Amino acid sequence: MNKILFLVVPGLLFFFACSKKEEQKKVPVTYEMQNFRMESEGGCMADTLPCALYVVDFPVFSGFDSAVAKVIQKEIDASVSMGNPEVEGETMAAVAKGFIEDYADFKTEFPQDPMGWHYSGVVEVEVLTDSLLSLSVAEEYFTGGAHGGYGTYYINLRPATGEVFNLTDYFKPGFGEPLRTAAEKAFRKVRKLPDSASMDDNLFEFPDNSFQFNENYGFTQEGIVFFFNSYEIAPFAAGPTEVLVPYADVKEWIKQ
Repeated sequence: MNKILFLVVPGLLFFFACSKKEEQKKVPVTYEMQNFRMESEGGCMADTLPCALYVVDFPVFSGFDSAVAKVIQKEIDASVSMGNPEVEGETMAAVAKGFIEDYADFKTEFPQDPMGWHYSGVVEVEVLTDSLLSLSVAEEYFTGGAHGGYGTYYINLRPATGEVFNLTDYFKPGFGEPLRTAAEKAFRKVRKLPDSASMDDNLFEFPDNSFQFNENYGFTQEGIVFFFNSYEIAPFAAGPTEVLVPYADVKEWIKQ
């Protein structure tokens, strides 16, 4: 299904536009969600059949400059690789092929192991304006062991150039401490921690026992999301933490 994206995004209207006229200008970009699937020879049709399955749902854009479209696809390909540095720069198809081959090697070494491998990724468009494309990437996988893995990551780019869009592109100088304060407030609310509660005493590991926002952030219609994946700041059992900072909480620091 094709989707047409416009400049006017609820909740972001006054943050990315410079004038009333510009707020109504349409971004001539469409995208279609596509499904990529690769599996072991013989297929993974039966639930009890040990095999390797790699599946990704992701947007394919039309309307971008060809060079920008290549950058976007390259970023998506890199994000659906379980963070494996050995596949840096490879296409999604190459990553999937390596995943399937690794499983085949594993089965050769351990033919009696009944478990299959799987990887599932979903890439979604969170925001698209003339200034920002923000994508979320959710992945879940199992390659043996006591439990599988999962994570959420964000890609933020400038639609005109394909360059990375940073917090410094969005906020005025001096935003760091106000944003940190707003993010800590949201973090404590999510984790149900009183203002006086120590991070260390509650098994959250931050430098100097002081909350810090991380580099895994994205832009949504409601606000800026900072996502802490499992193991990043707490034991696996604590799970991930999603921190949403509403735009209204930091509006005085947003560039107009």
